[in-house]
Amino acid sequence: MSFSKIEEIRITKMHGNGNDFVLIDEFDGEVIPEAKKPEFVRAVCHRRFGIGADGMLFLQRSDKADAKFRYFNSDGSEAGMCGNGIRCFSRYIVEEGYAEEGLITVETRVGVIELKVRKDKDYMVRVNMGEVKTKSSDIPASIDREDFWGVRMKAGEMEFDVFAVNTGVPHAVVFVENLDSLDIAVARDIRYSELFPEGTNVNFVSPISEKEIRIRTYERGVEDETLSCGTGSVASAYVALKLGYVKEPVKVLTRGGELIIEFDGEIAYMTGSANRVFDGILRLSELWYI
Repeated sequence: MSFSKIEEIRITKMHGNGNDFVLIDEFDGEVIPEAKKPEFVRAVCHRRFGIGADGMLFLQRSDKADAKFRYFNSDGSEAGMCGNGIRCFSRYIVEEGYAEEGLITVETRVGVIELKVRKDKDYMVRVNMGEVKTKSSDIPASIDREDFWGVRMKAGEMEFDVFAVNTGVPHAVVFVENLDSLDIAVARDIRYSELFPEGTNVNFVSPISEKEIRIRTYERGVEDETLSCGTGSVASAYVALKLGYVKEPVKVLTRGGELIIEFDGEIAYMTGSANRVFDGILRLSELWYI
């Protein structure tokens, strides 16, 4: 793998509630060639031979927003949206002067998204996550029904009622009584089900009060549980609200922290923190695949 004369790259490590990312700033020009991005992402996100992360963020120039957001899962696949990732991304572009604190706009593969960035003691970001899509064709799901609502599915030795929506990426939501004793590996039977031709993320949810839910998420592309998932939190809050388990605003307790989810009709809003852990230099010659 060759990067011409480039030997070192500046990187920033960030996380939203423990969902962690490496950010590469390409605002002033391409740093990693497009064809090399998937392989580069896999190498950098490796937790033994690279920096270690759930995914990678690329910041690029946009002609329709303050900046363009590109998100890659740790397996090198590109996704349209990442709720925790876009909060981190938004903090970065404000701190680096690409946008001013307050209302900003970010171009994503699923459209231009508005966010409000503010700094009190910590950075907090409120994200307009857009419309929650429920039609089977929008998830997408291969099922002879208009929606994927309460579909009985087998996972491991258990059966679950599954509710699927699209909150920028596909999500399956499953309600369980005991999250702590759950073997998250059972999610794979749902994640890889032929009913989801593009795969799906899987969220296991337990309501704990009229305004709080706990969730654990198995993420497509990471192929494991992550400490937090923004789009999954929106999906879980939406389904819990529609089923009458909770009222707004919904506090979603992930393993890495909490998110606040609100709705205006079918439009979802997510508020949470964004942490910038370190900035440094990546030595390309030391990556395991070179």
